[in-house]
Amino acid sequence: MLKKLFPTFILFSLFQISFAQILINEYSAANFDTHTDNYGEYEDWVELYNSGSTAVDLIGWALSDKVANPIKWVFPASFIIPAGEVAIIYCSSRDEINGGVAHTNFKITQTKGNEVFMLSDNTGILVDSVSVIPNQKSHTRGRETNGANNWKVFTTGTPNTNNASAMEEYATTPIFSQNSGYYNAPINLTLSSPDPNVTIYYSLNGDEPNNTSNTYTGPIAINNTTVVKAVSYSSNPTVPPSFISYNTFFINDTHTIPILSISGDVGAGGLVDLLDGGWGSTGLEPQGTIEWFDKNGVLLDKGAGEFNKHGNDSWAYDQRGFDYIMRDQFGYNYAIQDKIFSTKNRDKFQRVILKAAANDNYSFEDGAHIRDAYCHHLSQLADLRMDERSASHCIVYLNGDYWGVYDIREKVDDHDFTDFYYDQDKNNIQYLKTWGGTWIEYGGPQAQTDWDNFVTFVTTNDMTIPANYNIVKSQYNTGSLIDYFLLNSYIVSSDWLNWNTSWWRGMDPNGDKKKWRYSLWDLDATFDHYINYSWPGGWQPTPTNDPCEPADLLNDPGGQGHVPIWRALLENEEFHDDFINRWQDLANGPFSCDFMINLLDSMIAVIDPEMNRQINTWAVGSYAGWQNNVQDMRNFILARCDSMNSAFIDCDTAITGIHDVSVEIIGIGEIEMSNNNIINNTNTPFFDQRFGGISLPFKVKSGSFYKWEIISPNTYSYDPFVDTLVIDLDTNVVVRAYFVPNRDIVYDVSPSGTNTSLIIDGNVFNAFPLKINYLLDDTVYISANIDPLYKFNYWNTDSVSLIQGSSITDSFYVTHYDTVRLLISEIQSDTATISGNDTLCSNEDKMAKVYVDFNAGSVPP
Repeated sequence: MLKKLFPTFILFSLFQISFAQILINEYSAANFDTHTDNYGEYEDWVELYNSGSTAVDLIGWALSDKVANPIKWVFPASFIIPAGEVAIIYCSSRDEINGGVAHTNFKITQTKGNEVFMLSDNTGILVDSVSVIPNQKSHTRGRETNGANNWKVFTTGTPNTNNASAMEEYATTPIFSQNSGYYNAPINLTLSSPDPNVTIYYSLNGDEPNNTSNTYTGPIAINNTTVVKAVSYSSNPTVPPSFISYNTFFINDTHTIPILSISGDVGAGGLVDLLDGGWGSTGLEPQGTIEWFDKNGVLLDKGAGEFNKHGNDSWAYDQRGFDYIMRDQFGYNYAIQDKIFSTKNRDKFQRVILKAAANDNYSFEDGAHIRDAYCHHLSQLADLRMDERSASHCIVYLNGDYWGVYDIREKVDDHDFTDFYYDQDKNNIQYLKTWGGTWIEYGGPQAQTDWDNFVTFVTTNDMTIPANYNIVKSQYNTGSLIDYFLLNSYIVSSDWLNWNTSWWRGMDPNGDKKKWRYSLWDLDATFDHYINYSWPGGWQPTPTNDPCEPADLLNDPGGQGHVPIWRALLENEEFHDDFINRWQDLANGPFSCDFMINLLDSMIAVIDPEMNRQINTWAVGSYAGWQNNVQDMRNFILARCDSMNSAFIDCDTAITGIHDVSVEIIGIGEIEMSNNNIINNTNTPFFDQRFGGISLPFKVKSGSFYKWEIISPNTYSYDPFVDTLVIDLDTNVVVRAYFVPNRDIVYDVSPSGTNTSLIIDGNVFNAFPLKINYLLDDTVYISANIDPLYKFNYWNTDSVSLIQGSSITDSFYVTHYDTVRLLISEIQSDTATISGNDTLCSNEDKMAKVYVDFNAGSVPP
């Protein structure tokens, strides 16, 4: 208890709290399903109480959740609390007072352990504060009665009413004698509590324990992998039951990839019903716990939340996918806190997806158990201009039972995702999704209206007119469209456009990604796995499929205009050339046979050691059968990447070739060819093969650029001195980029530590050594302000020749990397004896140290 009160003590010691009649009276950071705001949302809230005899208007007052920022949200308009009354302020991040309802610009996360409620008056003086302590689901904390000093737990909150029926602090949570993790033999588990007035109850089957569960009387024998949950009940009826303790003990179970242990009730409507029930279970949202382990069985994080169905056709399999949402409102944790995905720097995930490879599942479907994760991972490594479900593989246990090989995925169609990566929160995104029909995930009806208006503009205006195309580019990421069509064409997707299509944009002007862009969804119907309705009758997914088919064969699947937009934009030369060049960039890199096969093999190697148990558990198929399916996918990839270039030439009459392109960097500099092909002095000469008949751009990225040179049997007309060179490729070429060589000159003064400064090209420098970069053959002018106690000797260089030779003011040409050093020496002191009225003369007017010895006689009294 003292530990929980400590943050409050610190808070009160940091700020002088003035006496005021407005008090923080109650708060809810666990509002899961009990009190809605004026938008119908279950938001956190804080209740203020006016303990005085007069009304108070809070305009200009401030609320905050952070000690370091006490004036985080200021009441922007009049907000009056009558005498003796209470008022609710919602912590929703909406940042408004609308219709008398106040919403702060922050949310509360009770399980972070560092959040507070702070109330300051309109002069900035702190008038009240309280530390946020976790509650159980839908409970609140507040003063025992309105304005009382004692803070209590309310198992039934009292928003906008008088505080009543307060409870004491929760019972102490049971303590386990062993930690979660791997054990190579059975164990005996001891449960304990520091409070002698509690009874501990426990479960071994995943059920949430209560006072009807097993009563703990002595050590529990754990002989098999088991999830143990325990709860304490106090003999004091005013003490609510404790939070639940839960641990997973793996007995003689080890793995080569991370493990997710999930646990929940086994009865009707519980977690087992969701994952092991019939089709009627699809609407369930059971609650339960998770524990996330690394491959060595070390617990990384844990928490409590909700599970729900993930998948559609694959829901027919016994091994099902599911979504998990960590719920801060339950009081255990707010996110899985781990860097789950190697391709991302994000390390907190409230929502994740667990897929058993969906329709590519082995062994319920004749799949490779890899397609969807592979396609998303390929897109990420290729840096495609879309949002992907980052993928990693893990083993899932359900209530201690092995449940198989899954891929854990980052949820893209989620405001936490857009907020983390792009600073676009749920109140500032428009997100549309098509799966059979189209719905609005975020943004309300205006999102669909805005998209429809955009589609109308593109399809009813001439896209060959640059002004029209520029309007499109201002609202729409045309590169995202190109990448979306290229990827789906390349992997021969048969389940997109009228299925598995999502696109969105951010609306916060201070955030990123404010143009419509695409997100990837399910990509298991790829590489000739199965066909799901996108294509007209008779079409088959083969490695030689025409890459132009989306424009040639499809009308408007899904009815949202993606193909009509594609067709309209292909009429624009800039878009068409971007499309062809982008394909070449990918074909010569991440979509090459070598890259794609190496990626597939590396991902298969991760799950291969786990596949025998996966297959044996579900008792369908064989390891050899799975390997054959993987080989079929490998063969398809090899055939597809071999056929694509020739297929492009066959289907797009505007292009010719293929032509050899060699790029050489002369000097030190860097250029970009097409999109993201970076060429510099470390990888020159750079060889590539490109289509002709289109414009190929070369852009200077860095260095002291001088000129371009094109060497070719044909004659090219171009300006050699522009930063961006664009050529209409029609034959083999060598493109040379010349950069003026640079040289570093280091300046120094010897000896160091004097008050000497150097004047270099009119600029004064005092700190040495000093390095300055110059172009070759630059002229540099040097001089010095020498310390008065020192004199000039000479300049010293390693290579360059000084024009004057030995003058303090000099100059030189930059011809080498060099050090230019000023050598100075201390002026020697003179000694003289003065007798009577003698005068000490100097041959020149200069400051120097003078030592005078004389006998002054006695000092007069």
